[in-house]
Amino acid sequence: MDRQGQGENLVVVYRAGDEFVAGVVKDLLEGEGIPVVLESKQVAWLDGAMKMGEGYWGDVVVPRNDAERAKKLIQEYSAKASIEDEDVP
Repeated sequence: MDRQGQGENLVVVYRAGDEFVAGVVKDLLEGEGIPVVLESKQVAWLDGAMKMGEGYWGDVVVPRNDAERAKKLIQEYSAKASIEDEDVP
């Protein structure tokens, strides 16, 4: 089941444990021509409290028509690169 992202045609394809991993995944997908939005769950003045409450940094979101390809690329990269593999919604 795909979770909705910021817009009606966007879906969450990866849940990142921290900002660095989110950036790596974003760069991977953009390198393959897939537009990406990072949706941080953090609130600057709470200094990481949201990560503790939510259990993750934020979501990597792509257009619905690129979602399956994005998930496949992330899974392939995760298998090769040993990045933390958070739950993919």
